[in-house]
Amino acid sequence: MTFPLFETIAIVNGEIQQLAWHQKRYETSLAKFYGKNVAKVHDLARIIQISTALEQAQYSPIIRCRVDYNQQAYQVQYFAYQRKTYRTFQPVICDEIEYGLKYADRTDLNQLLQQKGDCDEIMIIKQGKVTDCSIGNLVFRQGEQWFTSDTPLLAGTQRAKLLAENKIQQCTILLEDVANFDEIRLINALNPL
Repeated sequence: MTFPLFETIAIVNGEIQQLAWHQKRYETSLAKFYGKNVAKVHDLARIIQISTALEQAQYSPIIRCRVDYNQQAYQVQYFAYQRKTYRTFQPVICDEIEYGLKYADRTDLNQLLQQKGDCDEIMIIKQGKVTDCSIGNLVFRQGEQWFTSDTPLLAGTQRAKLLAENKIQQCTILLEDVANFDEIRLINALNPL
């Protein structure tokens, strides 16, 4: 069975993080990918087995839960997770890339990642504008304020939550603007601000 879409969900100390944001994206992605052919929408809270995830907790208090899915079925996996620090980002220009849904096929992103050189991650530039990196959204600090690109490849759940809480602001960020920021951070479900 093939699963073209997936969600990555953090479980921290036995608690599922941002479940409502993941449920919303899961349902929206199903509707966009399959249209009216969706057989069943699952409740992510019911399919994530905390007891199984906690078996991995002996290795790490943070568990990466991956839910691969299609219009009728799903597969859930759990992995111990250690947060990494990303300090350097290699700009990579790709005007053709599309990643509006969280696709299981990450071939294009992986090919771009091969261009990172000695940097920790890439910064994908599309038509002159900063979008994302290969595994999440980017946020940029200027003084006390945090900004994120208004042209993300994928509207991440962490990004959506931070925007709703007014902790970050959207704006157009051109490649030449990057030098004007004091700090860049990677955010995703497993890496909060």
